Amino acid sequence: MGELTLQKLVVEINRLPRDITFQSVGKKSQYRLHDVVLPNGPIFVERNNKIARISTNQLATIALACSNRPNYPLHVDRLFSAGGNTRSALETIIANTANFFVCKVQRIDNYTGEIKSEQRHFMYCPDEIHPIGEIHYKEYDSIISEVEVGVEFGEISFSNTTLADEFNNIEIKRTHTQIQIALIEIGNALNFNTWIAKNDQSIEYNNSPLKNHDGVIQTLDHVEILFNNNIKQAAEYVDCIWFTKDGKHIPAVIEIEHSTGVTSGMTRMSKLHSEMPSMRTQYVIVAPNVLRNKVVTEANQNIFSSISVGYMPYSTIRELYGLIQKYHIQGINHKFIESFIEPIIVEL
Repeated sequence: MGELTLQKLVVEINRLPRDITFQSVGKKSQYRLHDVVLPNGPIFVERNNKIARISTNQLATIALACSNRPNYPLHVDRLFSAGGNTRSALETIIANTANFFVCKVQRIDNYTGEIKSEQRHFMYCPDEIHPIGEIHYKEYDSIISEVEVGVEFGEISFSNTTLADEFNNIEIKRTHTQIQIALIEIGNALNFNTWIAKNDQSIEYNNSPLKNHDGVIQTLDHVEILFNNNIKQAAEYVDCIWFTKDGKHIPAVIEIEHSTGVTSGMTRMSKLHSEMPSMRTQYVIVAPNVLRNKVVTEANQNIFSSISVGYMPYSTIRELYGLIQKYHIQGINHKFIESFIEPIIVEL
């Protein structure tokens, strides 16, 4: 099955029969698949003659988490920082698809060091299958010692004007926007203001345009460090720029890349650098883990070498966002985030 995209997950769920009842993994409830909206969801599940909706956003979160960590136990409640009937329905439905297995793991308590037997987890195994409509169990021998954080994004909606040509499907655009949302919240925790690309500011997030959310700069007109119109024009379509509260420093210029290529963002950053060659900042490419080598190769081309690009994978951004969501981290500074940025320029 390979990398699990939202569309692939929805297609696999759509293969499940509608005329049978699926017993939950915990054997306490029964569910029936009522309807699947192709290609991106949502899906509707029946329990006790009531219909529950599993949103496209929930399905996308599962798909991305499994793509980032195949063959690794994930816990539905931790992934979404909550439990409930909808979570149980989602867990039951995906467990009956061909590449998902149920397992129980041992986990080290982060405070006592005690090894505890944990609740059931699910695991996406792209190279293994079982018959659909059945729940299969799989052994997982390693002890999990790291913090597994829950990450959940609110509802995101797009208009035709916010779907740029560079995004070949809505799933990529949604992921791109989720990373922007995470960067806004990380910026807030770092006490930064965040600029979001001009063409993305009208994207609706939790029923409000991105530009209206806390910490987001609505205009570059009054940002002191961007002292002329050429600089402002070079900055306005960069995916994310962090500014100190006084507007006098730029801790990071960030571009989010995806499967269609990794050079468009570097080109925008290079243009900004050419307008402000003396500016001290960190240029960062955020991209899927599978694109790391491509980012390294392109960043070391002569045309981009002057901006000394660093790299952060999607998974790191999501983990940082999850920590901020869960623990409401405050009072950290830019030195904290620098430890997560990988230097990728080869010194000759």
